[in-house]
Amino acid sequence: MKKTYSIIIPIYNEEDKIPELLNSLKDYSLEGHEIIIIDDGSRDNSNKILSRSNFIKLLYTNKNKGKGEAVKLGLKNSTNPMVVIFDGDLELHPREIEKLLILDKKNSIQCVFATRYNKIRPFESYWNIGNYFLTKLFNFMNNVNLPDALCCAKSFYKSDINIDLLMSKKFDIDVELASMLIKKYKRATSVNLNYLRRNKNDGKKLKIFDSISILYRIINN
Repeated sequence: MKKTYSIIIPIYNEEDKIPELLNSLKDYSLEGHEIIIIDDGSRDNSNKILSRSNFIKLLYTNKNKGKGEAVKLGLKNSTNPMVVIFDGDLELHPREIEKLLILDKKNSIQCVFATRYNKIRPFESYWNIGNYFLTKLFNFMNNVNLPDALCCAKSFYKSDINIDLLMSKKFDIDVELASMLIKKYKRATSVNLNYLRRNKNDGKKLKIFDSISILYRIINN
């Protein structure tokens, strides 16, 4: 019997990306996976486009509350014991979700973290510098050696996290989930995903200022 997952994807103002996103997710729905998309208060036509799709569970907030709040809403409304967290901006393409669908308690695959880099080259961009530093700090604080602690994409058993204890409201949700899982299992399976970074003009939401909340969450988890 094929294992089915709840695939949770928060979005905010992604009307240009949604048609390709939905087209890529449809095959997962046909395989029996639950597709949950949370529209976090978009001000463009994202909700209008998503509402036409009959194979997703669409959740939404009346105003933009942040990625962390959207992920928590998705988790609370998911029905499968195994979940995938993924972004809807196509920096990581949804066809790669397949690589995360390998949870297997019998083979000690309790959580799977994606990595966007074979090796981080910190001086290629200020984004790389930040990711390199924060990943190093995460690994130091948690005594692990993850290649990309900040990556959004991951899969895990829903029972392994306490949703009510999650404190993150924004992009710090990724390291908070990672920390919660690493503290439980001390290790994670890593899979490499192809990555196409956007810039501000392409609609990238992450700002330099967000690194402060991520730093705080790493230190205080």
